[in-house]
Amino acid sequence: MVKKLAIAFGGLVAILIVAIIVIPLVVDVDKYRPQIVGKANEYLNGKMELGKLSLSLWGQIRVEVDGLTLSDPAGRQVVAVKNAYFHLPFTSILSGSPELTFKMDQPDVNVIKYKSGKINVMGLMKPTPAEAPASHNMALPAIATRARLGIDLKDAHLTYKDELTGLDTKVDLNVIIKDLSLSRPMDLEVWSDLNLTLGKTFALKGPIRLTGKAQPVLAGQKFDHLTLSANLDGDNLEMNSPGMFEKKKGMALNGKLALTASADVAKLESLVLKFFNAEVKASGELTHLQAVGTAPANPLVNLSLESNAIDFKPWVELVPMLKDFDLGGTAQLTANVNGPANKINYKAEFKVDGLTAKAPKLKAQPRIDALVSIVTDQIDHLTMTMKAPGNELSIQGKLASFTKPHGEFQVTSSGMDLDQLVDFPPPAAAKAPAQASGDTAVGKTDAAKAPVANYDAMLDSLRKNKIAADTAINVGVNIKLLKAYNVKMTDIGGKLYFKDMVAGLDAFTMKVFNGSTKSYFAANLKPQAPTYRFGSGVDGLSLAQAVESQLALFKNTMVGTLHFDIAGEGASFNPDPAMQNLKARGNLKVAQANFTTIDVGKMVSEALNKSIEKVGEKVPQVKGKGLHSIPSGKTKYDLVSSDFTIAGGIFTAPNFVAKAAPNDGIDLRGDVTVGMKEKSLKTNWEVIDTYDLTGAKAISVDQAGVHVDHILAEGNGPIKFPIHAGCTLLAPCYSYTEVPEYFAKVALGNVTNAVAGRAKAEVQNRVQNAIKNVAPAPVQDQLNKLFH
Repeated sequence: MVKKLAIAFGGLVAILIVAIIVIPLVVDVDKYRPQIVGKANEYLNGKMELGKLSLSLWGQIRVEVDGLTLSDPAGRQVVAVKNAYFHLPFTSILSGSPELTFKMDQPDVNVIKYKSGKINVMGLMKPTPAEAPASHNMALPAIATRARLGIDLKDAHLTYKDELTGLDTKVDLNVIIKDLSLSRPMDLEVWSDLNLTLGKTFALKGPIRLTGKAQPVLAGQKFDHLTLSANLDGDNLEMNSPGMFEKKKGMALNGKLALTASADVAKLESLVLKFFNAEVKASGELTHLQAVGTAPANPLVNLSLESNAIDFKPWVELVPMLKDFDLGGTAQLTANVNGPANKINYKAEFKVDGLTAKAPKLKAQPRIDALVSIVTDQIDHLTMTMKAPGNELSIQGKLASFTKPHGEFQVTSSGMDLDQLVDFPPPAAAKAPAQASGDTAVGKTDAAKAPVANYDAMLDSLRKNKIAADTAINVGVNIKLLKAYNVKMTDIGGKLYFKDMVAGLDAFTMKVFNGSTKSYFAANLKPQAPTYRFGSGVDGLSLAQAVESQLALFKNTMVGTLHFDIAGEGASFNPDPAMQNLKARGNLKVAQANFTTIDVGKMVSEALNKSIEKVGEKVPQVKGKGLHSIPSGKTKYDLVSSDFTIAGGIFTAPNFVAKAAPNDGIDLRGDVTVGMKEKSLKTNWEVIDTYDLTGAKAISVDQAGVHVDHILAEGNGPIKFPIHAGCTLLAPCYSYTEVPEYFAKVALGNVTNAVAGRAKAEVQNRVQNAIKNVAPAPVQDQLNKLFH
């Protein structure tokens, strides 16, 4: 009996061996290749090609594929592999749990992101018409529930190209999926040993691995639910952006996922993500609601997440540039998402607690605390405070809608003494302007000009931004004290706003340099050349304090107490057209004034000294007459005033008056013109020595036996003469060409009048003596009237 069984078993084995050898020889599986390719291409936006198929039955059913390629509609290769096969072990068939595995060795996979933003592999499958969903209660055949599928990709060469950014990356990838089925635990493993560089800006090196397990659960022969767990391990992955960011080997980069899913509910049991010392935990569920009629399904979402209190201090290990800042404090995030998928509600809270930092230019470490609360498309509340010795600042506000932002914010401070907080660099030493003299003309430079930025064009992207067009923001400012470079500004208030692409400052007030200011400004950013309007008033501002504080706006004008009003408009932010388009009117008054660059004393002294010699050519007795020298810079003024206009890049003060302090200055009146671009200066002044500081009025001569007093003055009035200042505001030069001629004319007139007066007096005396005691009294009265 045993012998017969042995013979039978041996015969069966022999038959199987013969079948294994013969069947592959007589069964041509390659004849099914056209049908396989044709059916596959029906579902593809592209083309699949298969090499010759061959069958082997040694220990398994194995179908060798002599090459496989998959191309996109443009004919570009997406997948290509030379060695691939399917195999199905006999033992899995005999056990009633067939296991089909598809293996590819060293496949090439090319992923391309087009300039349009689409990715090639995402568009390979043709869309299929929607079908009625199968009931999840439908029973499955036993063989189907026990069948298993495996995928084995070894050393896959993955290439990723981004046509928009020019990024071109290659990665070796391994993927193993075991026991993909409806009844058995499934395993997933994806890993790679990366060695990527993006030019000199970023490098990625080291292993990264994703592992996972899934367990389907059946109730009878029906699918009930699936449990899934996954782990990401990138702890030994190194990241490096020189000077910016560096993750070293061993720093945490990992994640864990636990998920349960049924046909109706997907429940996120837990998700934990770790990066360095930051950890985020999340949990929640997605409840699937069946479609009703033609209405699509609308799942309900409920998700919450929370981070740990992330300590800033250790981040110097990741960001080398932070090493000089010695960060302190923590940050924490909590969030919740809920509601139907087509109308998600969310709430998040981001908190910064005790953020401190030191820096080379900071004398102290300010402490910053902040809380931002976000509730479904709006910042429900924002609070930020900064405190440091002598400094306190608070920002509060809210923002409605992120797509059409409407915000209200308030900036307040009881005091900001930046001198206690910031180590400001010392002001740059001012260069003394080169003084021109005489009738020197302004020189021209041949130096090539650097390209000028087009600030107007920089606003094009903002003009095209729909969100910016719908934005309306108001920021109120109330700062009691702001001090920097030892300059104190107090009672700072106003409102910054942005609405309908108009940015502005409204009702701005400030006290500084013992004076007060009021201003407004509005700029319409919609035109290609933005337009703007402005106005400002200054009352009682000390220009001397401003100049001492290195305020460049005033250092080349004058010192005194300023009262000033201006209103104007213009177009363009580019310097040259802005200067040409600026139109403004105003007036200024400076009390107790003194010029800082125009030396009136020097100007008058030079004019008179150069004129005396030329006057002496016509009136020799004037030669050698001495004048008092007015000390340089010592002229003072009770009041300097003028109206002014700005147009076409020219500043004009048509009724300039400088009223000298008694016995301490020279009066001026006339007009002033300044070219704002080249700082050119042109003045037409009448200089009036009201208090005879030069002593010129005291000059007298004896001419033809006649003594002439005040030879350089007209009548009994003060010495006065025309003078011009030119060149530039920074280096003025003075023209005295008209002064000698003017004084010579005055002197000759005075001498002529004196001689004529003496002759008239002599005739009077002779006539009076001749008729004295002879003519009647009425006749003598008429003669007296005639000579007088």
